[in-house]
Amino acid sequence: MSENPTPASVSGDVPVETWRASLAEAKEAPAAERHEHLNSLLNDLEAQVGSL
Repeated sequence: MSENPTPASVSGDVPVETWRASLAEAKEAPAAERHEHLNSLLNDLEAQVGSL
């Protein structure tokens, strides 16, 4: 285990493929829905970083 914790080492695997799929969905979504998609992804990221 590394000395510097990462979100993956603290909380398990970071769902990279899920994130990529969600970003692709956000890219294709209408502007109003895009904000919701991106906000959800940012909240997930904040939770991962906050776990450090």
